[in-house]
Amino acid sequence: MTPEEDRAQALEIVRSRASVAEREGCPAEAIPERQAQLENFFIYCDARLSWCAKQCFKSDATACYALAVIFQNDDATDQLAEPLFYRSCTQGVISGCSNRAAGLQIQQQTDDTAMTCAVRTFEKTCALRDPWGCAMHGFNLVQGTHTPRDLKKAREVLGQSCRDGEDDPACQAARGLQSQLDAFDLEQATEPRPK
Repeated sequence: MTPEEDRAQALEIVRSRASVAEREGCPAEAIPERQAQLENFFIYCDARLSWCAKQCFKSDATACYALAVIFQNDDATDQLAEPLFYRSCTQGVISGCSNRAAGLQIQQQTDDTAMTCAVRTFEKTCALRDPWGCAMHGFNLVQGTHTPRDLKKAREVLGQSCRDGEDDPACQAARGLQSQLDAFDLEQATEPRPK
């Protein structure tokens, strides 16, 4: 099987097997109590996407997450990443829950239900120590996006985004937001007070 045929077969498996819940469900309601241990998802599906798709629908959490990451990074398939992230979430991949919520937040900005779901999901995944969950939860707290604006709480959760190290993109995003908060605080401190 050529790489193109393998990819086409993987896409067909996902299209035909992804459930309505996986396409439309709220990850906040699907987070299991037990977290999955991922294998090295960066190479897990290399040169075997159709195998990975089959494994995903046999409840292989690493296969679902790895395939979602691959599909997410291609504009032609990025929509199919969403049900895979949701499916990995239901199997205990907390980062999959955060990624699905981010998809909701980006794609459905005008849908209050989707936005509220995303905010609830980030709050839950941050509580479970997911770096991106904390970065996004902090962002929403700063913006007051479908949640009350709370800069003190935002600083607290943004500080939890670096558990995978300073080079982690979640940490860098959180640090950037913290820098903006610092600049805002400095600006507020130096503004003249009304007399």
